[in-house]
Amino acid sequence: MDGNGDGVAVVGRLQVAVPFTIPGERVRVRLPSRAPVNGTPRATLVEVVEPSPHRVKPPCPHFGPEATDGEVCGGCSWQHIAYPEQLRLKTAVVDRLVRDAIPDAPATRPMISATPNHPWGFRHKVHFAFGNTAPAPRSGAKRHCTSEAEPAGSSVRGGASLVMGHLARGSRRVISVTACPVHAEAGNAEAFALRDAYRRRGVRAWDPGGRVSGALRSVAVRVGHATGETATTLVVAHDRDRTLRDATRRAVERRPDAAGARGLHLNLHPRDDGFIFGPDTRRLSGPERVRDEVAGVSFLLSPTAFFQTNVAAAEVLVRLVLDAVPDGADVLDLYAGAGLFALPLARRGHAVTAVEENPEAVQDGQASQRLNRIAPERCRWVTRAVEDAAPRLRPTGAVVLDPPREGCAAGVLNTIFQDRTPSTAVYVSCNPDTLGRDLRAIVAHGYRVDSVQPVDMFPHTPHIETLVVLSRLGIEH
Repeated sequence: MDGNGDGVAVVGRLQVAVPFTIPGERVRVRLPSRAPVNGTPRATLVEVVEPSPHRVKPPCPHFGPEATDGEVCGGCSWQHIAYPEQLRLKTAVVDRLVRDAIPDAPATRPMISATPNHPWGFRHKVHFAFGNTAPAPRSGAKRHCTSEAEPAGSSVRGGASLVMGHLARGSRRVISVTACPVHAEAGNAEAFALRDAYRRRGVRAWDPGGRVSGALRSVAVRVGHATGETATTLVVAHDRDRTLRDATRRAVERRPDAAGARGLHLNLHPRDDGFIFGPDTRRLSGPERVRDEVAGVSFLLSPTAFFQTNVAAAEVLVRLVLDAVPDGADVLDLYAGAGLFALPLARRGHAVTAVEENPEAVQDGQASQRLNRIAPERCRWVTRAVEDAAPRLRPTGAVVLDPPREGCAAGVLNTIFQDRTPSTAVYVSCNPDTLGRDLRAIVAHGYRVDSVQPVDMFPHTPHIETLVVLSRLGIEH
């Protein structure tokens, strides 16, 4: 398997990536007409001649070559692989990459799944994009085929009509979906109800090319895993669309009563970029934040702030971090976010310094700290980039690092492990490639890898979360 989760096959002397395959299968493929300038060419799966014993029927109608109407969703890539085999494949990937970097590292432990018997409905942050079908041609004009029929109940017949779904694999084109089994059900219900309301009113999606007037870009729903609360955020290119405003108001007024708090927010995102949210968010109704619980700590989360999508798997990570940090150690939590690790550690009695550059995440963390009555001296927040803050931080007994996909900057690793020399380090990685690079740098500063534990944060995808515990040479635990 490659980093995208595609099987890699050999055709003559050529290596090709084949989506929706499993190692060991024999398949018939269609080769691309042109090889890419850089990277491995990607073939199209035509037929599985000899299937793997681990091949299963995907439950989602939008997955893989057999997707409804041939529109393949880009959200999942491994629904055709039995879940136990997914866990084994991911464990093997981590083990190979860590051992390539650190040959004497201990064997990677089998991957932990928070939902081993039912790996569905685990995404507690639901996100759908909006798009438009092509406008119907004028009378007498040549009619072109579109990828989707006009939705029932639409009030924009003769023009573009609204679709809600995910991006097609390998493109920025929105395909309409009728189900998303990896999403939390409460989030799906909120999003599909809004979609139906907007279709009835003839709301149109934002079109960066200007072919269709509209403002609606996407909808995100944060669902409290432990509380059932929801925070729904509409992302729009501008707030001048009167039809959208009226339809949203009517949808809110007609919302049925439901258990738990329900917030509704508007996010302005005028730029044509790959970010989900823009800089300006307004509360329309309901509470300002959604509440959730992890490891006995209540968290208050703003609608656009980052927090782990799979809260059940986040609970596993927190328990592993708590087990790894020695009793009584002062802790430096770098890339702290909203305090996923900092607050449980502080509640257990550690003195924690949490470093996070996103002010909204820090405000959420501080609000959660007050809610849990954690004393200020138990968790001190530093609102700065880790690269800027590291040289000013005091030595500490333990450090927790949870960097973005690109890993830690070299200067951060040098400052922490050469100058501050903590006895224990816990590295939480979402990218095995940069994990290997950073572990090599940390070990070069006089540390050993004690354990490597992957956690399945995103079933049915090749993405892997890994927790590595390291200790300074000469330190016995």
